[in-house]
Amino acid sequence: MAVANNSTTSNLKRGLGFVDLWSVGVGALIGGGIFTVIGPAVAEAGPGLFIAFIIAGVVATLSSMSYAELASIWPYQGASYAYSKFAFAPISSHLGKLVALWCAGLYFLSFSFAAGAVNLGFAGYFNFIFPNLPPTIVAPVISIVITGLLLVGIKATGKVNTFFSIIQVVALFAIAVIAISANPLGPFEHNNFLPNGWSGVFAATALIAFGQMQVEAVLTLGEEAKNPRRNLPLAQVSALITVVILYIVTGYGVVSSADPAELAASSAPLSLAIENVLPGIGAVLIAIAALTATGTSTLGCLLGSSRMLYAGARENAFPRIFAKVGEKSGAPYTAIIFTGIIALLATMTTVLGYAKAINLLVSAAVFANWFMMALMNIALVIVRVTRKELTPSFRYPINIRNIPILAILAAIACIWILTYIEPLPLLIGFSWIVLLTIWYFVYSKDRWDLLDEEQMKELTRNTEKESN
Repeated sequence: MAVANNSTTSNLKRGLGFVDLWSVGVGALIGGGIFTVIGPAVAEAGPGLFIAFIIAGVVATLSSMSYAELASIWPYQGASYAYSKFAFAPISSHLGKLVALWCAGLYFLSFSFAAGAVNLGFAGYFNFIFPNLPPTIVAPVISIVITGLLLVGIKATGKVNTFFSIIQVVALFAIAVIAISANPLGPFEHNNFLPNGWSGVFAATALIAFGQMQVEAVLTLGEEAKNPRRNLPLAQVSALITVVILYIVTGYGVVSSADPAELAASSAPLSLAIENVLPGIGAVLIAIAALTATGTSTLGCLLGSSRMLYAGARENAFPRIFAKVGEKSGAPYTAIIFTGIIALLATMTTVLGYAKAINLLVSAAVFANWFMMALMNIALVIVRVTRKELTPSFRYPINIRNIPILAILAAIACIWILTYIEPLPLLIGFSWIVLLTIWYFVYSKDRWDLLDEEQMKELTRNTEKESN
């Protein structure tokens, strides 16, 4: 298939520099993790919550370097969709396309569900400030508002996201400093440091992965990034490291300033924690920071999932209608609208009850995330073995005979953590993989207009030159 056939889908605009990309990563990561899942996570890990943050951070960081190397080779829209397509192709072209479809579908599922969960997190903190407005009303409204913002275009979206991301970093650092200063040995003062043992820590680690999963949101913007081969891996890794450090110190701090049982029962746990050490204004300020964090996290989720859908649609792996791009906005508007609708439906799971909805959405999203991380670590190993001629601008450290040993360990860790996810989310995740496999053989296999590596280079060459 000639690239010309895709001329209507190649007019994405490169409006994101390094700081913009970093802020997309930070914004998506912060709101999706610490402000949304800290309650369910502390219920599992108890005072030892910060240990779960350390484990999740290490595994996510190791996996992020696999993503970063792959992104420096193939800096294209769709991230893991594109990486899988090219990485697994030397084994079998069908395997490459099938795994790419899995990644696109799992990413779309996880980030749409994640957006729903984060919308609920936003609504919980909004309710803390305005008790008369219940989460069941606020969550759908914020979902619609952020979908509308994305339709305006990537440049405006990036600037708004950068501003709010800086607020989040400062706010979380302030929470950690205030809380730890008030009670430096807080977590260790509890009689039962790990109430559910190490199983509780690992279960919390599985949930906390929700905070690391949005890191791929940066990489899905490969064709909207300036100087993508440099900025994509640098922004992704630096955003994750920034947030992992903040997560660890914040996880330590909140348990230092509030009872774990009370944190687990609260819909605004960070506000509760800061209220104990800085009564009155402190809790309101943190709630405001949480609103910016959860809002930008929803933005990151919808950015990533809509771009993943767009990447597959322009090759007809998904219906071509999702590859349409607005002339003025330079945004894939049909993919954004569809993603926004799915996120809105996920948000409406509040009919199950706030806590149950959060747990279900988070767990289903986390399954997809850990599974994709395992696939990307495996993909890098395959690339190192089968494509030795490639010279990535970012290279995974610590290699033995060109094999990234830590990537193999990260893949094993990702699969192992999957065993701590509850049965229903596991069933949803595996059922989704089965449905995607059926979709491939029934719809995509014979319709797929594959863009190979040379065609992708040609498709993006002009915009990449303009951005440098």
